[in-house]
Amino acid sequence: MPIALRFSVLTLLGLFGLAGLVQLRLVPPPASRTGNATDRVLADLASQEAQQDGRARASAVLGQFVGGEITRYFWGGFTGYLDVLGLEPPEDMDVRVSEAPDRVQLLLIPRGGELRYVAEVQAEDNVPRGVACTGLGEPGAFVMHRDALHCPPGWTPLALPSRRGNTAR
Repeated sequence: MPIALRFSVLTLLGLFGLAGLVQLRLVPPPASRTGNATDRVLADLASQEAQQDGRARASAVLGQFVGGEITRYFWGGFTGYLDVLGLEPPEDMDVRVSEAPDRVQLLLIPRGGELRYVAEVQAEDNVPRGVACTGLGEPGAFVMHRDALHCPPGWTPLALPSRRGNTAR
């Protein structure tokens, strides 16, 4: 192993030496560069990271909402109160809950973003089914097809986090 490491270091140093002889301009990593282009790239990366973080938090809340409402349905019906389910929505999102005897819906609207997150649980023939989706604007009607609840047209299903934990054996 030490021979392979030595060979790698010597090869790397040789490449740097060759770059110096040929006078190739070595560019520093993006985080250490300055200028408008770099600032824009870093701002875009920060925005993407914030969006991914918001999506993960919304997915977690929507997954708990769907699971909680399905369980709650078997114990007496849906609830329009998140605290009954033990849920706290993300602080940077506005929340709307709508409830009817046969369905309940949670809409999460991030402040300052266009993307929205929605989960709905419907009971048909005393069997509750739920789905979580992401999209733009107001969600339309959810569609029941082949014993599964599907997102409204134009909305994309969200992969909800698994409720099963990994246990070490």
